[in-house]
Amino acid sequence: MGSEPGARRAELRGLSNEELAAQFTQWLVCQRYAKQTRWCYNRVLRKLLEFCGSKRFARLTHIDIRHFLSDASFRDLSQEVVRRHIWALRCFFDFLCLNDVVSEVAPRFIRPRPLKRPIPRALSEENVRKLIRASATPRNRAVIELFYSTGCRLSEIVNIKMEHIDFKNRTIRVSGKGKERRVFFGSHAHSAILTYLNGRATGHLFQSGIPVQRGAIHQNGNRWYGYWLDYRSTKTKPIRRSISLGPRSMSRSRAWESFRRLVPNPDIGHVRKIPRPLDRSAIAQIFQQASFKAGLGKVTSHCLRHSFAAHMLDHGADVRRLQEMLGHACLVSTERYASVAAASAAKIYKSAHPRS
Repeated sequence: MGSEPGARRAELRGLSNEELAAQFTQWLVCQRYAKQTRWCYNRVLRKLLEFCGSKRFARLTHIDIRHFLSDASFRDLSQEVVRRHIWALRCFFDFLCLNDVVSEVAPRFIRPRPLKRPIPRALSEENVRKLIRASATPRNRAVIELFYSTGCRLSEIVNIKMEHIDFKNRTIRVSGKGKERRVFFGSHAHSAILTYLNGRATGHLFQSGIPVQRGAIHQNGNRWYGYWLDYRSTKTKPIRRSISLGPRSMSRSRAWESFRRLVPNPDIGHVRKIPRPLDRSAIAQIFQQASFKAGLGKVTSHCLRHSFAAHMLDHGADVRRLQEMLGHACLVSTERYASVAAASAAKIYKSAHPRS
């Protein structure tokens, strides 16, 4: 039994670069790395495979890693992206070192320049209310309310299922970055969620609804025609239908009136499939539409996470408790929001400055 680890390491040393990359991917899964992290690390690894060519990973030095990063930087990558490349390479070479494929972790000989992180952007309380009022549908309002009420990450919100929610105590069990925690949501978010659910008790909390078919109209020759998919047939696929609406001389609005009169419900017989959960792009679109309507410029879901933290500190929340609510592993990450919180700083300024 004692010789098995040594035999396993000898087997790994004989693998090609592509096979080692595949083993690393499996190792990331076993180590419970987040899906997005695995995707980013594998993306960097694919670039390294292309850069290395026929040269084995075991022969790479820190000079080779510097050349790789320099080659990637010619594409005008941001400082943050270059740092992510280094993190991915360090993780991969740690894996190789643990299995005796390499004798040293070459990327750890490279120290990136200190990154100057910008101050987190947080909305004022009034602007948060504007954003919520600008939401177009009950679902969109519930999405924005829950982001602000919980301070959750985007990946945590999209994975919430109905069984994770305790409506009585207004708590939700969320999972993100390989950890689970319970978050609280307020009465406004509670009311918005119930309005959106309208009695539904299963599935993901936020779902992408399949739109109702309304049909289409088009000019063909000297006439207007209406088109729709007929789902009333017993066949597996719907039948494409068309109907004449009138001469080309009529206006588009009159053509639509004619279509709605002749085909009152073009979507009849359409059985809805099981809806999928909202994805990242759909939530980004929700924030884009609401922020544009509210006149707030670009507002992202993470901006509401910053706003949640800043407003909690403004109203006297303890930093240590806030760390638990945000799911931060390090207190330093939470303390960054102290520079955004305005209430305590304003109070000190007014009491101490002679011309405040």
